[in-house]
Amino acid sequence: MHQSTDKREQTPGQVSRRGFLQGTAAAGALVLGLRLDGVVSAGEHAGEGRFSAFLEITEDGAIRITTPTSELGQGIHTNLPRILADELDADWADVEVVMPHADAAFVSPITGRHRTANSESVAIYFEQLRTVGAAAREMLIAAAALQWDVPAEECRTGLSHVRHEPSGREAGYASLAAAASAMPVPEEPRKKRPEEFTLIGKPIQRKDLRDTVSGRTVFGIDVRQPGMLYAALRTPAQAAAGVKRFNADSVMGMPGVVAVTEVDGGVAVIAEGFWQARQAAEALDVEFTQGPAAGLDTESMREVLQQALDDDEAAVPFPDVDTQNPGSPPRPLDRAASEQALAQAQQTLTLDYEVPYLAHLTMEPMVCTAQVTDEACRLWVPSQQPDRGREAAAAITGLPLEAVTLNITHAGGGFGRKWELDFLRQSVQAAAAVKGRPVQLLWTREQDVQHDFYRPGFAVRTRVALSEGRIAGMYSRISGQSIWGFQKHPMLRPGMADPTAAALLIYDIYDFPNKYIDYVEVPWSIPVGLWRSVTLSQNAFFAESAIDEAAAALERDPYELRRDLLAAHPRILKVLDTAAQRAGWGDPRPEGRGLGIAISHGFGSICAQVAEVSIENDRLRVHRLTCAFDCGRQIDPDMIRAQMEGGMIYGLSAALRGDINFRDGAVVESNFHDQPILRIQETPEFVIELIDSDAAPGGAGEASVPAVAPAVANAIYAASGRRLRRLPFSASGLRSA
Repeated sequence: MHQSTDKREQTPGQVSRRGFLQGTAAAGALVLGLRLDGVVSAGEHAGEGRFSAFLEITEDGAIRITTPTSELGQGIHTNLPRILADELDADWADVEVVMPHADAAFVSPITGRHRTANSESVAIYFEQLRTVGAAAREMLIAAAALQWDVPAEECRTGLSHVRHEPSGREAGYASLAAAASAMPVPEEPRKKRPEEFTLIGKPIQRKDLRDTVSGRTVFGIDVRQPGMLYAALRTPAQAAAGVKRFNADSVMGMPGVVAVTEVDGGVAVIAEGFWQARQAAEALDVEFTQGPAAGLDTESMREVLQQALDDDEAAVPFPDVDTQNPGSPPRPLDRAASEQALAQAQQTLTLDYEVPYLAHLTMEPMVCTAQVTDEACRLWVPSQQPDRGREAAAAITGLPLEAVTLNITHAGGGFGRKWELDFLRQSVQAAAAVKGRPVQLLWTREQDVQHDFYRPGFAVRTRVALSEGRIAGMYSRISGQSIWGFQKHPMLRPGMADPTAAALLIYDIYDFPNKYIDYVEVPWSIPVGLWRSVTLSQNAFFAESAIDEAAAALERDPYELRRDLLAAHPRILKVLDTAAQRAGWGDPRPEGRGLGIAISHGFGSICAQVAEVSIENDRLRVHRLTCAFDCGRQIDPDMIRAQMEGGMIYGLSAALRGDINFRDGAVVESNFHDQPILRIQETPEFVIELIDSDAAPGGAGEASVPAVAPAVANAIYAASGRRLRRLPFSASGLRSA
């Protein structure tokens, strides 16, 4: 694979759509890619026969399309290539999908990053890949027209062929590729109208399906290289603790052990086999320092979070962002107006909510394979940010960036955990201790649970002003750790509320006045990071529970109240109405059953859910989850449904029992037995209604997670009159039936 030498950084949004095509000629192949500076060039890799960036058409008819982002299970391995293939008029059977490597050629002109995050893959590459496919199609037509001496306007494409309709002549893309590569690259290729799509919007079989079910798909844990060694970790019990000392000689005589070296957050034992490495790591004579989380216990932490809600001096405001005018400056919310509304209200509600720390629980634990020599570093890793991973490897080894090759493997789940670089860094550090031989470093499940970058626990106090049958104001304060603060995010400013904590704590789409949000940071040193659906993972529960409680106090139907508050947003209202109608809102229910409704909006998509539950003898049963979803232009409805179901299972698992607890700074839980994922007998019936839309494509991977917990909590109230304000539900004594 060609490693681009163009390392220029790009400001997001700087590249125009008309100028980002790059044509490079290769013997017998048509290769199209993109440059960051928008300059069209040719011949950079002439004669190499390698693919550059996204597209290669070979002499034997293979259409090789490189997917730029990581396959985490969401189907992007198929969906991004299909966008290009549709515009190319390729026969889907001819398409071979190639896994990406870290390279500036794959940097999105929208984000300026090569990453997989924010459910954005389709959204940020949709137009880019369409343009590449459309340009290649026009170049193939031009080559055929020149060969036949006919006007290009008389030629049509389909199923990897160009056809001259008046004469009936036809040529396959493979036979035209070499000539087409010499054609000028069109600056404004004609892209298809939606009604012309043949692959976009249609259910098709995933390209990785056969290999995945047969065990041939290469995940990070499946990487094998000649002469490969294996590394296991010995880690401290306390979160973020370090190594005080270790005695390598204590295990060097054990079978298979090759080396022992300190790495970030622990000690790596390197051996000929993983079991040998793990046994030696457990036997290692090592002493750890006390970590910054020492002394932290869950119950006392809960008390601190609650006390922080009373700290007016420490509270910093969260500004309102005008979602209808992207790019407009934030508008300061009016605290005085909210306080006045509360003071003058006919009725006020004070609602305290709480959510715990959460682990990611990816099915594949953290794993990375690295090989370090004096001249180069090679990586094979399931990573969500290959650009920063490659930079980290260069910094650790002291090698120039172009000497680092990072190959992205399939990932057994990501959920934000594989955004972090800790396991990649450890692998490079271990490989540097045995230069020349590849080293695969693999975490155990216990290490994965006990040394995560957790979704922080939060406490919230929401005060609601009710007057004349409506919501007259709302003031919400949240306390907890700052993800941006822990990760030293460059966009975080003094006096600014961390958006990963405070954004959408009160929904901006709801039409009522006098909203105010602020945040009190609790500066613990527990590693925290992005968890599937990020801010909405906690704030949808807080915001949608508060709306339901306001509806109950106003003696309003919670669905009808939401309808009134969303009257100015017909697209969102349609999603809400669809979910309610499909769930049979208002229909008679058996005694002891109840419906709860909730909505979330983010990632360019809208999701509404209705939960149907029953409670008997403190046993909670979720019978059905009905979901209506609008993600704009759909790439594959079947894959979207799968993402909705997967997200709801993930969200319901956390809502029922997800809970990371600390004892003296160490995580108590260790594996799936005490952090269980939903079992099949607990899984409710799913009803998924996808809403057709011509809006720009939005994200699906995270969008169905946030509404689950509030929908179930609101249904519990409808079924039993019990209002649960703390997650997980098991913390309130409810067991899953």
